[in-house]
Amino acid sequence: MKTIPILLLSVLSAIPLAAQSSDQPEQPFKEKLDVNLVLVDATVTDRRGNQILGLGKDDFVVKEDGTPQEIASVDYFTNRTLLDSPETKAAFKVERVHEERYFIIFFDKLLGAPIGLGLQSELLRVKRSAGQFIDEQLKPQDKVAIVGHDARLKIYADFTSDKRILKKALDDAVMFSDGLSAVPAYADDFSIMKNLNMGTMMYRTGRVYDAVRVLADALPQVPARKVMAMFSVGIGDTAPNMPEFLENDDTYYRPMVQALNEANVSVYAINLLRNVVGHYPQEDTLSRMASATGGEYFRNVVNFTTPLKQIEKANNGYYMLSYYSNKPRGESGYQKINVSLRNPEFRIKAREGYVYGDKS
Repeated sequence: MKTIPILLLSVLSAIPLAAQSSDQPEQPFKEKLDVNLVLVDATVTDRRGNQILGLGKDDFVVKEDGTPQEIASVDYFTNRTLLDSPETKAAFKVERVHEERYFIIFFDKLLGAPIGLGLQSELLRVKRSAGQFIDEQLKPQDKVAIVGHDARLKIYADFTSDKRILKKALDDAVMFSDGLSAVPAYADDFSIMKNLNMGTMMYRTGRVYDAVRVLADALPQVPARKVMAMFSVGIGDTAPNMPEFLENDDTYYRPMVQALNEANVSVYAINLLRNVVGHYPQEDTLSRMASATGGEYFRNVVNFTTPLKQIEKANNGYYMLSYYSNKPRGESGYQKINVSLRNPEFRIKAREGYVYGDKS
């Protein structure tokens, strides 16, 4: 009789459940498989952005390479904002109240951008809107980190609920300060700085792609959905003589998105430019990042306060879906998935894939 020991790993990626050998002789031509428990969180709203509650397994469709997967369970997590009574008396199944939310405000400052774009004035507008978000939208249990990229990745504030620290970090972010150089005294077990390689941050994050990937690599230890509001005019260098294409897209973009999905980070990208006409490759990167990680892309924003309010509202609660997937034993990789709803009137946002196997 075969036994299947559960190896307790991060819920943010596939969890291998490897079958042990039994007393029966091995069948030499039978493929050895690992059974993976895959957990995927998703937000579901109507067309106005209001969350849809009370959905079950039959409401969702999950596919790997076009093949539908049998959903094992669907649970709902909330910070109680969406409940008007204890979760035990809710009209729908609530797994537990998840009171803490983790937000990351990312300033992509693009030092090489043309002066005519007026980015400094736009960053000051972002600072004012982010300060208003901290003052008015933040719940007592919420944690926020302030980060940025100019010549390299910089952490201006580690995860904290202290509004004084966050306001000071916003000032530092728009002034191109150096950021933190050590773990701050207020840091807890889910600190970014505690899990960040300082040498890598200082010398190997010259590209925004690398900065986001290194940041994501420091986040899997946070046992919750992370939300990153990324302010940028776009990401990527165009290929020589082909300005409609980005250079080395697979080399830089794909590792960045995979790292974000492994760390369970949803990117809400906000274009700093106003009156954008048409599309350009760097903007498409923002849109693709948001779609691939279960976030949203905002363009032609008049007031940055509006998308921040929408982001906060969209992340008051989320569904956690689980299903089992078979992978060849000993292999590792990145599996793309598609999560949809049977009701076309609802909107769903979920990450596009997960990492499985040995990631070392």
